[in-house]
Amino acid sequence: MLHPSLSLVSLHRVALGAVAQDSPDDLVVLPLRLSGADVPAVRRTLHHILGPRLACYRIGMDVARHGISAHIHLRSSELATCMALLTAGMPQAEFGRIERLTGASTNTSTGTPCVVH
Repeated sequence: MLHPSLSLVSLHRVALGAVAQDSPDDLVVLPLRLSGADVPAVRRTLHHILGPRLACYRIGMDVARHGISAHIHLRSSELATCMALLTAGMPQAEFGRIERLTGASTNTSTGTPCVVH
């Protein structure tokens, strides 16, 4: 899956390869949208809510939609738990379409960098 082209503000290191501990077939991408502009606060909240369940993510300002956009990579076996935690901890978040992560999309050469947690 390729992430949509967004005007993102990069905040952190970018992984140089695939997420090492997980097979791409075991991961899904959950897009989130939130209103506001405090990207560091959203990042801290994601880490607080999901902790070690957060495989990796991409987060930044979506200038076109005047909000924050995040693409969260999660293990498919933990998706229901993670969505319940996110719904309770970030009730203002809008979930996007969940897609299975393919091997090609974990490679930074495809333009889909991911911050490893």
